[in-house]
Amino acid sequence: MDSVCMVVKNRLSNDARVKKEMAALSGDGWHVTVIAMPETGFPEEENRDGIRILRPPVFSKTKENLRGQVVQASEKTDTSLKARAIRSLRRNKLRRFIADLQRDIPWEKRLWRAAWQVNADVYHANDLDTLQICGSVAAKRNSKLVYDSHELWLESSRYLIATHPVNRLRLKRIEQRYVPKADAVIAVTPMRGKKMRQMYPSMKILEIVENAPEKLIELPTSGRLRAMINAAPDTVIALYQGVLCPERGLEELLSAAKLTTDPAVRFVIIGMDTWNGTLQEMALNMGLKDRVVFIPPVPSEELPEITVDADIGFILFRNTCLNHYYSLPNKLYEYMMAGVPIVSSDFPELKRVLNEVKSGITVDPDSPESISNAVDKLAGDPAMRKRMKKNGRAAALDKYNWEPQSDLLRSLYRKLRQT
Repeated sequence: MDSVCMVVKNRLSNDARVKKEMAALSGDGWHVTVIAMPETGFPEEENRDGIRILRPPVFSKTKENLRGQVVQASEKTDTSLKARAIRSLRRNKLRRFIADLQRDIPWEKRLWRAAWQVNADVYHANDLDTLQICGSVAAKRNSKLVYDSHELWLESSRYLIATHPVNRLRLKRIEQRYVPKADAVIAVTPMRGKKMRQMYPSMKILEIVENAPEKLIELPTSGRLRAMINAAPDTVIALYQGVLCPERGLEELLSAAKLTTDPAVRFVIIGMDTWNGTLQEMALNMGLKDRVVFIPPVPSEELPEITVDADIGFILFRNTCLNHYYSLPNKLYEYMMAGVPIVSSDFPELKRVLNEVKSGITVDPDSPESISNAVDKLAGDPAMRKRMKKNGRAAALDKYNWEPQSDLLRSLYRKLRQT
């Protein structure tokens, strides 16, 4: 047994976890194939450092062209009758559900065929949206199945609110069917793992592999982010890095930026925008053009060059679901590795780490006043920031990095090799 097929339904270039996992397994002697979403500028198939990467197309060429026209017509700046009609239609829940099926069913068939052709010893499903693909292929191949649950999916807002009821039922049945059959389940935080054990007491093996970054003995040269936003030497940069979407506390962050009294603070928001400019428009309407800067996402390998320039880093998940409440996102450890003091939601897992390390302040994520008070406190106390910077960086180098997590992953796969 020495081959593994990993399937992920996103763009590999921005998925630091999957890239670290595939490198760890490849380095331990596994022949790794990764099947991921297509990306502009990347081929449908490539070999990267001995790892095979496949990117089956999501849409046919005809549908891709049509989709491009619809997206272009949906821009808010287009006020034509056609564009307004398209925007209204795209918001229709029934139409979105049907469109999702028309997209997902053909794409999942392509993913399934690609996974079947790999003929791997282990199929590694990254999140619930790939579990049925990997589970069914593994069963037919008599191969091992690993379910790597990056999220507590059935307790997430994406599932509870944004997913159509029919699809919610389908996903729940998929997890209920395949988790007990999986040869191993991976969770990313202890409390998420505990919840999954309660949900599925018959699961065979549960391992916790946290979202910690690679150890950076020497930090990248600072200055890239400051140059990008033309920051003065005394500017205090308050950074959010991650996806721009609801329930990440970003609306509250903008309100906090409005309340923050220290004129030296500039807020920077960097990441993939799934809100289609909503947050940027909100910032403009609030008069925050000179206070808040938006930057497009960069590949995960380049992110440390950005993070190292920050003086404050934000993690402001709102308590809308257990998935958020039990979260330990990779940005927590990325901030620590870069020596960035943290302003975080006052949730149990986050609070546990920050209290242990003493590298940040916890706040009520629903309160812009609580967030702005923390920002003003850190901005006005360079000595406190220096202590937190030192504490976070030391803890990241000593404990909260990818090395011990990769050891856990490799050890789990060695057990699978022996069974």
